[in-house]
Amino acid sequence: MRWLLLLLLCAACSAEPTRPDATGTSAQMATEEPYYPPDFSMTTLDGAPMRLSDLRGRWVVINFWATWCEPCIREIPTLGRIADEYADTLTILGVNMREERAQVTAFVRDLGVRYPILVNPDDETLVTYTVVGLPQTLIIAPDGELVWRSFGEVEYESFAASLHDLQRAFRA
Repeated sequence: MRWLLLLLLCAACSAEPTRPDATGTSAQMATEEPYYPPDFSMTTLDGAPMRLSDLRGRWVVINFWATWCEPCIREIPTLGRIADEYADTLTILGVNMREERAQVTAFVRDLGVRYPILVNPDDETLVTYTVVGLPQTLIIAPDGELVWRSFGEVEYESFAASLHDLQRAFRA
């Protein structure tokens, strides 16, 4: 089973980012019924527990990634820039895909990642959040609704525009 998951992750790692389609089933969520994914709890690289529900009231970007995934590495500066620009209203969580803590710690330090990195998601979380490839990025609104999803590398201009539009629509 883990072999199949690894194969799917490797294949998706090299895939082009998806864009919204008319049904909203790819990058942007556009379902008629809101979806509120279940809470999760993971630990940060320094061992502190973190629950998604602790961030209720803020925008949350969840990015599933790995050190071996080239698109994941390329989008880290974009995520850092977004984290800095939206620091008052948004939290970015990087969720590493089960690599050794020491390896991830060194990698994050060397790249200067400034947002929290969570480690070792359980199988239930990966299934619940439909993690079938890397990178995968989700945006959760302050009320806990999953409002946006992208499979593949996010680029600054389109990601910032989507985030801006979502925040504006949420306030309306």
